[in-house]
Amino acid sequence: MEPFAKNLVDFRCYSSGNNEMNSGISAKNTHSGTYKLIYIYDGLCRINIDGKRYSAAKSYSVLVYPCCYFEIEKQESVKYAWIEFSGFEGTAILGRTAFSKKNPVLGPIEIDGFEELFEMPVNSGETYANFRMGGCIMLLLSYYMEKFPGKNFGAEGYVYKACHIINQNYSQPGFCVKDVVESLKIDRSYLYRIFKNQTGISVMDYITHCRIAKAEILLANSDLSVKDVAYSVGFSDQMYFSRVFKKLNGRSPTGFREKIFKSR
Repeated sequence: MEPFAKNLVDFRCYSSGNNEMNSGISAKNTHSGTYKLIYIYDGLCRINIDGKRYSAAKSYSVLVYPCCYFEIEKQESVKYAWIEFSGFEGTAILGRTAFSKKNPVLGPIEIDGFEELFEMPVNSGETYANFRMGGCIMLLLSYYMEKFPGKNFGAEGYVYKACHIINQNYSQPGFCVKDVVESLKIDRSYLYRIFKNQTGISVMDYITHCRIAKAEILLANSDLSVKDVAYSVGFSDQMYFSRVFKKLNGRSPTGFREKIFKSR
């Protein structure tokens, strides 16, 4: 799968695939802002994440958080699949599961067709394929939330609540980190630390990315002017919006819209 392939439901799939290992050690780093979800099809292995060792057997899942170094050790022939991804909805869903940095391994999920969800659609660059890829990841994560629900306490709970607050208020001009902190009633530096630790980006970057992601949807599916789109997602300055959009998207708002229309 082509790396950094963006889809239109707030997910980026950086890599996916499967591997059958017979001997040796596989060592990897995750990207600074991505999660790596590993599913054991068969066999038994040990996974070292930042120096801590975890065992994973057949049908178990392991979540490697952003900025982590991990090694997979084989006890016998082991076959596994992985998906490396980022995305705001993904972060929110993971915050509602029992996954955490202290508890990165979860047991089997007995649902027909669950394993097949790790077989991501081939990225053809077409819009329909991007939607399908993002939809598969969202469906996959929803099963972890259903079968292994989190208690929403501690750091993960605060991150989830922060994401929810941002998603509800990003369109308000002037909305910023201070508003999130005041709503949660926690220390700003503490929120910054736990948010960056779980998502790989700062709270302010999350707000900005959320606004730009929603702007992409409006540009692709409405005839609103660029100025109106900017205002709709919380930017009061069209020129500043255009600069931020191009920095994150690689194209100006107008260029992005033109590319979408040409592909239809």
